[in-house]
Amino acid sequence: MKFVLAIAIGLLVISPVRAQDQKEAPVDIRSDRLTIHQKEQRAIFEGNVKTVQGELKIDCEKLTVTYAGEKDKTSKAGEIKQMVFTGSVSITQKNRNGHCGKAVYDRVAGRIVCTGKPWVVEGENRIRGESIVYLLEEDQVRIKRPQAVIRMPEDRVQKGGKKK
Repeated sequence: MKFVLAIAIGLLVISPVRAQDQKEAPVDIRSDRLTIHQKEQRAIFEGNVKTVQGELKIDCEKLTVTYAGEKDKTSKAGEIKQMVFTGSVSITQKNRNGHCGKAVYDRVAGRIVCTGKPWVVEGENRIRGESIVYLLEEDQVRIKRPQAVIRMPEDRVQKGGKKK
């Protein structure tokens, strides 16, 4: 039971998927069901999964969390290594909204890879692609085969070579 409790506590201290100020924010994961596979170091949340950390919210149908075991040399026991969100993944952070079929958060590599018709909307701007990769440490986004609609604020639009 202590090991299960350690895993549950480990789930609450996952590193954030973005800003430094969120680094210490706890992660709240809620779902209809939770199954823990101790031998495989996996926890599976299913049904109406809602994950919140600071300003970041991720909803999906299934979340599989892989954590380090006692013999893992790259991470401390119980530490989250990877989170895989599947099934109608919805990501919200501040005024950005995104959606994809699958999002893989590799905590060790510091990146999130969204696939399955991913798209992001911020205000009137929207972008979609084959895949969207967030490189967290570099604060960089890479989109494979991007298609975008970008709206420039009226005060920044140039007409006839002059700023409006």
